Amino acid sequence: MRMYSRSNKRKKGTESNIPNILAFTLIRNFLIDRDYEDMRREYFIKNLSTSQVNQAMKDLKWLFKTYKGLDAVTIEDSKGKLTKFTL
Repeated sequence: MRMYSRSNKRKKGTESNIPNILAFTLIRNFLIDRDYEDMRREYFIKNLSTSQVNQAMKDLKWLFKTYKGLDAVTIEDSKGKLTKFTL
């Protein structure tokens, strides 16, 4: 899996290979961590139950296996920091 990150202060970002477990952990933390609650609200994502988070992660894993090169998740915060996951 590849992760692309770009700071709001730079025009050029960095792209790197990361293990799938790290990417899925970051996505899962985004879905459940209270620190990201305001950002989730910006994306119209409500607080999810454990079963909803598990289903979302299963769906993401299926997407990654089925569609190679898919730009699956792009997260941009209000300050302009961008994080994108591509398989």
